[in-house]
Amino acid sequence: METTDPGPRLPLVAAAVTSFVLSVLGLYWLVQGRPNPLDRPDRKFSSALAAYSDGWANGIFTACAVVALAGALWLLASRRVAIWAAGVSILALVLLMDGSGLILVGYLPAILVGSVLGFAEVSPAVLLSPGLVLQVTLLGTVAAFGTVLARHLRLGHTEPTDDRAQRLARVTARTRFWTKIAMEAPLLYALTRVLMFFRVPGFAMFGFGEPVLWAGLGLAVSAAAGAWLTSGLIRPWGEVFPRWIPGLRGKRVPVRLAVVPGLVVAVLVATTAKDLLLSFATSDSALAAVTDWPLVTLPMLLWPLWAFALAMAATGYGVRRRLSRTFT
Repeated sequence: METTDPGPRLPLVAAAVTSFVLSVLGLYWLVQGRPNPLDRPDRKFSSALAAYSDGWANGIFTACAVVALAGALWLLASRRVAIWAAGVSILALVLLMDGSGLILVGYLPAILVGSVLGFAEVSPAVLLSPGLVLQVTLLGTVAAFGTVLARHLRLGHTEPTDDRAQRLARVTARTRFWTKIAMEAPLLYALTRVLMFFRVPGFAMFGFGEPVLWAGLGLAVSAAAGAWLTSGLIRPWGEVFPRWIPGLRGKRVPVRLAVVPGLVVAVLVATTAKDLLLSFATSDSALAAVTDWPLVTLPMLLWPLWAFALAMAATGYGVRRRLSRTFT
C-alpha cells in the first residue's frame, strides 16, 4: 500500500523551484526564438538537443520542464502514486540530458592534472559552458526526485515477518547479482583505457595525442573508483561506516546516502549510453570506429547494461536495508 508519510519536503521544494525556472527559461527561449543552450553543438556540453531545430528544441525543453514541475507540485500536495510521479518526472528530465554529466565526472581527474601540466585539451576552461550549467541543474533536480524514490523504498509496505524473511533472501541474492554486473562493466571499460594509454597492440588508436590518452587514463581511474564504491552495496562497510572514517566510524550508513547517488550515476550512465547508441545508429564514423578498434569501442556497448544493473543494485540495496531492520 502507498505510504502517507509526508517525507522530506526540502528536496521537493528545490525540484519545484528548479523545474519552474527551467519552464520559464524554455518558454522565454521559445517565444523569443532564442537558440537553446543545449542546442549548440559547436560548444562543449551543449548538444543534448542538437538533433532538433531551434523551435523544436525549445518546445521539447519546455514540455519536459513543465512535466517535471507538475510532478513536483503533485508530490508536494499528495503522496498518492508517488513512485510514478517521481519516475515520470525523472524520465522527462533525462530526455533533456546527454553524457555531459558523466563526462565531467570521468574527466575531472584529467582536468585537475591537465591544469597542472598545461594541457589545453583538458583545461578547466572547458567547464565554462552555459550548457553544462543546465546539465548540472537537470541532474540536481533528478537527484531531488530520487530522494522520493529512496523514501518510498525505505517506508515500503508492511508484510508478515515470515514473508519478509523470504523476500529478504530473494532481494539479497538479486542485489548481489546486479551489483557484480554494475562493477564488472566499468572495470572492463577501465581496463581498455589503461591498455590504450600504454598503446598495447589492439588498443592503440591512431591520432590520439598524449593529453587525450591521459584523459582516458583519468576516465579509467574514475570508473575503477565507481566500481569500488558500487561494491559497498553488498559489503559491510556499505551499511556501517568503517573505523578509518573519523567521526562516523561504527554509525549506520543512511540508506539515501547510497541509493540516491547510485540512481543519479545510473541516470548519468544511461544518458551517455543513449548518446552512444544514437551515434552508432546515425554516424558512419562511429560504426567505422567499432570496425577499426573493436577492443576499445565494444566495451562501451555495455553501458546500457551498466546503467540498468546499477539502478537495480541501488534499488535492491534500499529494499534490503529496509527489510533487514525487522531482524536486527
